[in-house]
Amino acid sequence: MKFVISFLTVIFAAASAHAYIIPTRTILQKAVENAGSGIYAIEQEVQFSNGDEQIAVKETWLIDSDRTMRLTVTGGKDLQNSFKLQFLYSGGQKWSLANNTRKSEKMPEEFLEKFLNFRNPEIFANTLAHFKIIPVSAFQKKPAAKTGAEFKYEPESWVRYSRTGGVVNYALGVATPVDKDINYPGLWIEQDQFVLRKLRLPSQVEMSANNYNQFARGLSYPRARTIRWGNNTVNIRLISASARPQTAVTLFQPTSLDTNLKWEGINSLPAKDVITEFYTRFR
Repeated sequence: MKFVISFLTVIFAAASAHAYIIPTRTILQKAVENAGSGIYAIEQEVQFSNGDEQIAVKETWLIDSDRTMRLTVTGGKDLQNSFKLQFLYSGGQKWSLANNTRKSEKMPEEFLEKFLNFRNPEIFANTLAHFKIIPVSAFQKKPAAKTGAEFKYEPESWVRYSRTGGVVNYALGVATPVDKDINYPGLWIEQDQFVLRKLRLPSQVEMSANNYNQFARGLSYPRARTIRWGNNTVNIRLISASARPQTAVTLFQPTSLDTNLKWEGINSLPAKDVITEFYTRFR
């Protein structure tokens, strides 16, 4: 009992000097729990704009983890037969089919979809460290205090409270000084639900996520997302999210690709460059 009282006294004393924020390790461990388990099928509409022009395409994802996914993109209306893409992400490689020949390249550095699908907190932490959002040591487990006297609350300088998307978040990353022209990279995780609300990469690419819903097997997924880079804005609207049987794992083999890349439908569109960059840089 004396130990408990001493331990709580130390915590409250520390909290009076600094608002207590749970460690990065705990934040990421709770965040990955929202990625569910098993294989999911995600359907969403991606909306591109270029001046007065609005182009919408449909994405169908099959997702097993942050590194194992399959994407099929189909155009709507006039693009239905002239724009279709299919990519497979596996083992750090991005596979596609062109002229009935399979080819692979390194997974894009800024592959954004992985940030919603991390299931391993250590891999999540390593990715954030790669983008200079948190230090490499941020996920290390600290020795547990054996007595109240040994407990010492040491705030992590790269974590703070911040409000975005209308809710309070754990903001990971150093806050941008007011006199800086370029914003520092960061990740915003909602305090109550531990879901991703905003991401900013060093390149100034930003992704925001809102209107989360619960789906099968513990998946929490946003119904609305916005991705911004430069003068470009892309909006994503979730259509459906559903669990798939484990037998779907065969669709993550490069040999399962069955659709040749078809880009010609966008060649005459003003939004061509935006669409092309989006699917080569972020997908």
